[in-house]
Amino acid sequence: MPLIPLDDLDDPRLISYRHLKATNETRYLPRFVVEGEKLVDQLRESRYPMESALLSDRHADRIGPKIPEKVPAFVVDHQKISTLVGFNFHQGAMAVGVRLPQIDPASIVNPSATSLNLVVCPVVQNPENLGTIVRTADVFGVDAVLVGPTCPDPLSRRVLRVSMGTALALPVIVLDDLADRLVDWQRTFGLQLAATVTDPDAEPLSSFARPDRLAMVMGSEAHGLAPEWIARCDRRVTIPMRAGAESLNVAVAAGIVLYQLSRPGG
Repeated sequence: MPLIPLDDLDDPRLISYRHLKATNETRYLPRFVVEGEKLVDQLRESRYPMESALLSDRHADRIGPKIPEKVPAFVVDHQKISTLVGFNFHQGAMAVGVRLPQIDPASIVNPSATSLNLVVCPVVQNPENLGTIVRTADVFGVDAVLVGPTCPDPLSRRVLRVSMGTALALPVIVLDDLADRLVDWQRTFGLQLAATVTDPDAEPLSSFARPDRLAMVMGSEAHGLAPEWIARCDRRVTIPMRAGAESLNVAVAAGIVLYQLSRPGG
Protein backbone atom coordinates (compact mmCIF):
# COMPACT_ATOMS: atom_id res chain seq x y z
CA MET A 1 0.00 0.00 0.00
CA PRO A 2 1.42 3.44 -0.90
CA LEU A 3 2.26 5.98 1.78
CA ILE A 4 -0.73 8.10 2.84
CA PRO A 5 0.09 11.74 3.65
CA LEU A 6 -2.19 13.25 6.32
CA ASP A 7 -2.30 16.90 7.34
CA ASP A 8 -5.38 16.89 9.56
CA LEU A 9 -4.57 15.57 13.05
CA ASP A 10 -8.29 15.05 13.65
CA ASP A 11 -8.41 12.44 10.88
CA PRO A 12 -10.16 9.42 12.45
CA ARG A 13 -7.51 7.10 11.02
CA LEU A 14 -5.06 8.57 13.56
CA ILE A 15 -7.20 7.93 16.63
CA SER A 16 -4.99 5.16 18.00
CA TYR A 17 -1.99 7.54 18.09
CA ARG A 18 -3.65 10.44 19.92
CA HIS A 19 -2.54 11.57 23.38
CA LEU A 20 -0.50 8.45 24.06
CA LYS A 21 1.09 9.88 27.20
CA ALA A 22 -2.34 10.24 28.78
CA THR A 23 -3.63 6.89 27.58
CA ASN A 24 -0.70 4.57 28.25
CA GLU A 25 -2.87 1.94 29.93
CA THR A 26 -3.73 -0.53 27.19
CA ARG A 27 -4.51 -3.66 29.20
CA TYR A 28 -8.19 -3.75 28.26
CA LEU A 29 -7.86 -2.39 24.73
CA PRO A 30 -7.80 -4.58 21.61
CA ARG A 31 -4.80 -2.69 20.23
CA PHE A 32 -1.41 -1.50 21.44
CA VAL A 33 1.20 0.95 20.15
CA VAL A 34 4.92 0.50 19.59
CA GLU A 35 7.27 3.42 19.07
CA GLY A 36 10.53 3.63 17.18
CA GLU A 37 11.78 2.05 13.98
CA LYS A 38 13.32 -0.95 15.76
CA LEU A 39 10.06 -1.84 17.50
CA VAL A 40 8.07 -1.34 14.30
CA ASP A 41 10.45 -3.84 12.68
CA GLN A 42 9.96 -6.26 15.57
CA LEU A 43 6.19 -5.93 15.44
CA ARG A 44 6.34 -6.75 11.74
CA GLU A 45 8.26 -9.95 12.51
CA SER A 46 6.15 -10.93 15.55
CA ARG A 47 2.98 -13.01 15.82
CA TYR A 48 0.92 -9.84 16.31
CA PRO A 49 -0.77 -8.31 13.23
CA MET A 50 0.20 -4.73 12.37
CA GLU A 51 -2.90 -2.62 11.81
CA SER A 52 -1.30 0.66 10.72
CA ALA A 53 1.91 2.67 10.86
CA LEU A 54 2.60 6.33 11.53
CA LEU A 55 5.72 7.79 9.90
CA SER A 56 7.43 11.13 10.23
CA ASP A 57 7.82 12.82 6.86
CA ARG A 58 11.58 13.01 7.59
CA HIS A 59 11.89 9.21 7.70
CA ALA A 60 9.03 7.98 5.51
CA ASP A 61 11.15 7.27 2.44
CA ARG A 62 13.48 5.01 4.44
CA ILE A 63 10.99 3.25 6.71
CA GLY A 64 8.00 3.12 4.38
CA PRO A 65 9.28 0.24 2.23
CA LYS A 66 9.56 -1.94 5.35
CA ILE A 67 5.87 -1.64 6.23
CA PRO A 68 3.87 -4.71 5.08
CA GLU A 69 2.18 -4.14 1.76
CA LYS A 70 -1.43 -4.21 2.99
CA VAL A 71 -0.82 -2.08 6.10
CA PRO A 72 -1.71 1.63 5.73
CA ALA A 73 1.26 3.86 6.51
CA PHE A 74 0.26 7.42 7.41
CA VAL A 75 2.84 10.17 6.88
CA VAL A 76 2.58 13.24 9.11
CA ASP A 77 4.73 16.36 9.34
CA HIS A 78 7.51 15.74 11.87
CA GLN A 79 6.58 18.73 14.05
CA LYS A 80 2.92 17.73 14.15
CA ILE A 81 3.58 14.20 15.41
CA SER A 82 4.55 15.48 18.86
CA THR A 83 1.27 17.39 19.05
CA LEU A 84 -0.62 14.28 17.98
CA VAL A 85 0.94 11.82 20.43
CA GLY A 86 1.28 14.23 23.36
CA PHE A 87 5.03 14.13 23.95
CA ASN A 88 8.25 15.13 22.21
CA PHE A 89 8.70 12.36 19.65
CA HIS A 90 11.89 11.82 17.65
CA GLN A 91 11.73 8.10 16.86
CA GLY A 92 10.56 8.46 13.27
CA ALA A 93 7.88 5.77 13.34
CA MET A 94 5.10 4.17 15.34
CA ALA A 95 2.74 1.33 14.64
CA VAL A 96 -0.47 -0.15 16.01
CA GLY A 97 -0.54 -3.87 16.77
CA VAL A 98 -3.59 -6.04 17.29
CA ARG A 99 -3.71 -7.87 20.60
CA LEU A 100 -4.00 -11.66 20.42
CA PRO A 101 -4.90 -14.23 23.08
CA GLN A 102 -1.85 -14.78 25.26
CA ILE A 103 0.16 -17.95 24.93
CA ASP A 104 -1.23 -20.90 26.87
CA PRO A 105 1.26 -21.63 29.68
CA ALA A 106 0.55 -25.35 29.19
CA SER A 107 2.47 -25.09 25.91
CA ILE A 108 5.57 -24.16 27.94
CA VAL A 109 5.04 -25.97 31.23
CA ASN A 110 4.37 -29.52 30.07
CA PRO A 111 5.76 -33.00 30.74
CA SER A 112 7.78 -32.98 27.51
CA ALA A 113 9.91 -30.07 28.75
CA THR A 114 12.92 -31.71 30.37
CA SER A 115 14.43 -28.30 31.13
CA LEU A 116 12.51 -25.17 32.07
CA ASN A 117 13.61 -21.71 33.20
CA LEU A 118 10.91 -19.28 34.34
CA VAL A 119 10.90 -15.85 35.97
CA VAL A 120 7.89 -15.11 38.17
CA CYS A 121 6.86 -11.56 39.14
CA PRO A 122 3.77 -11.66 41.35
CA VAL A 123 3.53 -7.91 42.06
CA VAL A 124 6.12 -5.87 40.15
CA GLN A 125 4.51 -2.46 39.70
CA ASN A 126 6.81 -0.32 37.57
CA PRO A 127 6.58 -0.73 33.77
CA GLU A 128 10.27 0.11 33.35
CA ASN A 129 11.23 -2.61 35.81
CA LEU A 130 9.05 -5.17 34.06
CA GLY A 131 10.44 -4.15 30.67
CA THR A 132 14.01 -4.51 31.94
CA ILE A 133 13.28 -7.91 33.48
CA VAL A 134 11.75 -9.14 30.21
CA ARG A 135 14.71 -7.88 28.17
CA THR A 136 17.17 -9.49 30.58
CA ALA A 137 15.21 -12.75 30.65
CA ASP A 138 15.40 -12.90 26.86
CA VAL A 139 19.17 -12.38 26.92
CA PHE A 140 19.71 -15.28 29.31
CA GLY A 141 17.38 -17.75 27.63
CA VAL A 142 14.40 -17.73 29.99
CA ASP A 143 11.45 -19.67 28.56
CA ALA A 144 8.73 -17.34 29.88
CA VAL A 145 8.01 -14.57 32.35
CA LEU A 146 4.89 -15.12 34.45
CA VAL A 147 3.27 -12.10 36.08
CA GLY A 148 0.40 -11.48 38.45
CA PRO A 149 -2.78 -9.61 37.45
CA THR A 150 -1.74 -6.31 39.06
CA CYS A 151 1.55 -6.09 37.14
CA PRO A 152 1.84 -3.66 34.21
CA ASP A 153 0.40 -4.67 30.87
CA PRO A 154 3.25 -6.46 29.01
CA LEU A 155 2.11 -4.78 25.80
CA SER A 156 1.98 -1.27 27.23
CA ARG A 157 4.06 1.27 25.34
CA ARG A 158 6.52 1.71 28.22
CA VAL A 159 7.11 -2.00 28.79
CA LEU A 160 7.62 -2.54 25.08
CA ARG A 161 9.99 0.41 24.80
CA VAL A 162 12.16 -0.57 27.78
CA SER A 163 12.18 -4.26 26.78
CA MET A 164 13.32 -3.18 23.30
CA GLY A 165 10.41 -5.15 21.88
CA THR A 166 11.38 -8.49 23.43
CA ALA A 167 7.92 -8.60 25.07
CA LEU A 168 6.60 -9.22 21.54
CA ALA A 169 8.58 -12.45 21.27
CA LEU A 170 9.35 -13.84 24.73
CA PRO A 171 6.11 -15.13 26.33
CA VAL A 172 5.05 -12.76 29.13
CA ILE A 173 1.97 -14.44 30.56
CA VAL A 174 -0.47 -12.76 32.94
CA LEU A 175 -2.15 -15.25 35.29
CA ASP A 176 -4.97 -14.33 37.65
CA ASP A 177 -4.37 -17.63 39.47
CA LEU A 178 -0.57 -17.40 39.43
CA ALA A 179 -0.02 -18.84 42.91
CA ASP A 180 -2.37 -21.79 42.37
CA ARG A 181 -0.78 -22.59 39.01
CA LEU A 182 2.71 -22.66 40.47
CA VAL A 183 1.67 -24.89 43.35
CA ASP A 184 0.05 -27.28 40.87
CA TRP A 185 3.19 -27.33 38.71
CA GLN A 186 5.30 -28.05 41.78
CA ARG A 187 3.18 -31.11 42.48
CA THR A 188 2.58 -32.42 38.96
CA PHE A 189 5.61 -31.23 37.02
CA GLY A 190 8.41 -31.15 39.57
CA LEU A 191 8.90 -27.41 39.15
CA GLN A 192 11.06 -25.93 41.90
CA LEU A 193 10.32 -22.41 43.11
CA ALA A 194 13.20 -20.30 44.39
CA ALA A 195 12.37 -17.15 46.35
CA THR A 196 14.78 -14.23 45.92
CA VAL A 197 15.16 -12.65 49.37
CA THR A 198 17.47 -10.33 51.29
CA ASP A 199 17.76 -12.65 54.29
CA PRO A 200 21.49 -13.29 54.91
CA ASP A 201 20.59 -16.76 56.19
CA ALA A 202 19.24 -17.75 52.77
CA GLU A 203 21.32 -19.73 50.27
CA PRO A 204 23.94 -17.51 48.58
CA LEU A 205 23.37 -17.15 44.85
CA SER A 206 26.96 -18.18 44.11
CA SER A 207 26.38 -21.66 45.59
CA PHE A 208 22.87 -22.16 44.19
CA ALA A 209 22.71 -25.23 41.94
CA ARG A 210 19.98 -24.77 39.37
CA PRO A 211 17.53 -27.68 39.03
CA ASP A 212 16.30 -28.72 35.61
CA ARG A 213 12.89 -27.10 36.16
CA LEU A 214 13.14 -23.79 37.95
CA ALA A 215 11.03 -20.70 38.57
CA MET A 216 12.84 -17.73 40.12
CA VAL A 217 10.30 -15.67 42.06
CA MET A 218 11.09 -11.94 42.25
CA GLY A 219 9.66 -9.55 44.85
CA SER A 220 7.97 -6.17 44.54
CA GLU A 221 9.88 -2.90 44.40
CA ALA A 222 8.76 -1.69 47.82
CA HIS A 223 8.33 -4.78 49.96
CA GLY A 224 10.11 -7.70 48.33
CA LEU A 225 8.36 -11.05 48.42
CA ALA A 226 5.35 -11.43 50.70
CA PRO A 227 5.70 -14.10 53.42
CA GLU A 228 3.05 -16.27 51.79
CA TRP A 229 5.06 -16.33 48.56
CA ILE A 230 8.25 -17.25 50.38
CA ALA A 231 6.38 -20.06 52.13
CA ARG A 232 5.30 -21.51 48.77
CA CYS A 233 8.88 -21.73 47.51
CA ASP A 234 11.15 -24.74 47.82
CA ARG A 235 14.31 -22.69 48.34
CA ARG A 236 15.38 -19.18 49.36
CA VAL A 237 18.20 -17.50 47.48
CA THR A 238 19.99 -14.24 48.26
CA ILE A 239 22.57 -11.96 46.67
CA PRO A 240 25.07 -11.26 49.48
CA MET A 241 25.43 -7.51 50.19
CA ARG A 242 27.46 -5.46 52.61
CA ALA A 243 25.93 -4.90 56.03
CA GLY A 244 23.54 -1.94 56.04
CA ALA A 245 23.18 -1.76 52.26
CA GLU A 246 19.81 -1.01 50.72
CA SER A 247 18.19 -3.83 48.78
CA LEU A 248 18.77 -3.96 45.04
CA ASN A 249 16.28 -2.72 42.47
CA VAL A 250 14.23 -5.74 41.38
CA ALA A 251 15.30 -5.45 37.73
CA VAL A 252 18.98 -5.21 38.73
CA ALA A 253 18.57 -8.20 41.04
CA ALA A 254 16.95 -10.19 38.24
CA GLY A 255 19.89 -9.42 35.97
CA ILE A 256 22.41 -10.63 38.55
CA VAL A 257 20.42 -13.79 39.29
CA LEU A 258 19.88 -14.70 35.65
CA TYR A 259 23.51 -14.04 34.74
CA GLN A 260 24.71 -16.30 37.56
CA LEU A 261 22.29 -19.06 36.56
CA SER A 262 23.43 -18.84 32.93
CA ARG A 263 27.04 -19.63 33.85
CA PRO A 264 28.35 -23.20 33.60
CA GLY A 265 27.40 -24.96 36.80
CA GLY A 266 24.94 -22.19 37.68
